[in-house]
Formats: sequence, structure tokens, C-alpha cells
Amino acid sequence: MKTLTINKKIINGDHLMGSFLDENSFDELINYSCDVFDSSGILLAKFRKNILTESKLLECVENTRKSIVNMDNRGTASGKIDLQKTRFKRGELKEGNKTFFNIKSDGTKGKTRKGNMVLNGIIGYMDRTTMMPYCRKTSFTKNEFEKFDKAIPFIKEVDSFYSELINEKWKIQKEYAKATNKNYIISDTSFTTVTINKDFQTAVHKDAGDLKQGFGNLSCYKTKGCKGGCFVLPQWRIAFDLDNCDLLLVDVHQWHGNTPITKESEEDERISFVMYLRENITKCLAPSKELERVKRANNKL
Repeated sequence: MKTLTINKKIINGDHLMGSFLDENSFDELINYSCDVFDSSGILLAKFRKNILTESKLLECVENTRKSIVNMDNRGTASGKIDLQKTRFKRGELKEGNKTFFNIKSDGTKGKTRKGNMVLNGIIGYMDRTTMMPYCRKTSFTKNEFEKFDKAIPFIKEVDSFYSELINEKWKIQKEYAKATNKNYIISDTSFTTVTINKDFQTAVHKDAGDLKQGFGNLSCYKTKGCKGGCFVLPQWRIAFDLDNCDLLLVDVHQWHGNTPITKESEEDERISFVMYLRENITKCLAPSKELERVKRANNKL
């Protein structure tokens, strides 16, 4: 197995936040299995080509399609705010157009940050949020549980390779999973939630809401006419070219983003999967207790 040690080229990447990357954002494109470390010996990524089972990937893709809808909750990952790409055409822009709060019809400001609209799905389980102050199944998981269940073999396979390749990180995450009510864990894996992106070039961002002590992952499905979408760590000026059945285990708490995605036809597509454990889901109560929170929340409406 090839091992790469790479020096950080950009010491502070904060200025990259919200910007879109391209082929000029990296010096080396990695399309082979390898382990990547920075110059201090810290693991950045483990990339494995063609190790996932194609039938499990395809089963996951076809059964989770219905979860993918236009969403505006991806924040910095959706790029600097373009009002024409938002669900709300008027609002308050902050932080150099990186933060957006919609203005309601009564003139008041919305409570939650909004972003540009992107094709996105979330399956599995969610912890409490400002808008939904109770732990729950995602809408897709609740309404399409049979389809969700058919995606689990692929999710379990990713978890198995996570355990095999970065066992020390997996063990930490698994302990958090064991400390979480089992009703919010995906089939005895170390994951609670899967984010699904379709034809979505993410702008430079750091993942948030997932377990900081864990390690990120990325897998994808793309048709033959779909190119690009490489995963870039701009501070190290490296990129990973993922194809079907590849698995990238990567430190998603570093600045990262994708290169543009091009398609030869409208039928072409790129669908990616990010599996993680929600950091605050350990605080979730049994579903019956959370149902009481639902009732209290509804009474306030």
C-alpha cells in the first residue's frame, strides 16, 4: 500500500470558506489506493479503490432516491449566498454573503440560517434542532422504512471497512453509538445518519454536527458520462478522484470541497453518501419520551 506524506501548502485556510474549487486548486490528483499523512504524521485520509460491493451500492442508490429533494440547509457547503438560488428572495446577508436569514412576510427575521438550494437527502435519525426540538427518524426513514432498510447492507459495509482501516477512530465512535439509545443507531453500526448529495459541488467547508472524535467517509455512484466532483483538501493541494465502489476515509474537519461536476446528458448523475454519528444524539431520550417533546412543541404552535 502506497503511503504519502504531504506538507501543508496553505497554513490558514479560513479565507477559502464558501469558495468553489476547480482543477487549479490541487497539485496532485490521487486515483489509486493509498494512506495520506501530513508532515507531522497525522492521518489525513485513507483511500481505497473498488473495495465496496457494486450490488449493495446500486441497491442503496435506487432505494434512497426519493430522499433527495431541494434543500436550503447546507449552509457554507452550498457556497456564498446567491439570492436567486435561495428559496426566499429577500433576507439579511452577513459575513460576506456567507450567512443568510430570510425576512418573513410580516417583516421579521427568520430564526435559522439558510443557504442556496441544492439537491440533498438525509436518511437515518436526527437529534434536536431549533426548528424541530425533538429526536426523530428523518422524514424519508419514517415514510419509506422498507426502502431505508434496503440501503442498510451498503451502510454496514462502509462501517465494516471503517472499523478495519481506522479501528482506533471507529472504536471511539462505536462507544458513542453504544451510549446512544439504540432506536437512533442504524442497524448496530457506528452511524446514526447519512447525508446524500446529488450533482452537488460543495463549496469549501468543514463538517459540523458530526462526532468530532470520529473520522469522515465518502462514497459515490456516478454514471459514465459524469465527470469531476473530486474531493479536494485545498490546504494540502491534493484531490481524490472517487468512482463507483471506492471508499474515502478522510478528516472532514479540515477545509474541503469538490471540483465542478460535468454531465454529458441530463440522464447522467453523481450521487454521494456521507455517513456519520450526530454528536448530540447521545442526549436523545427513548422515543416515547421524545414524543412528549413533540406534543409540547406542537402545543406552542
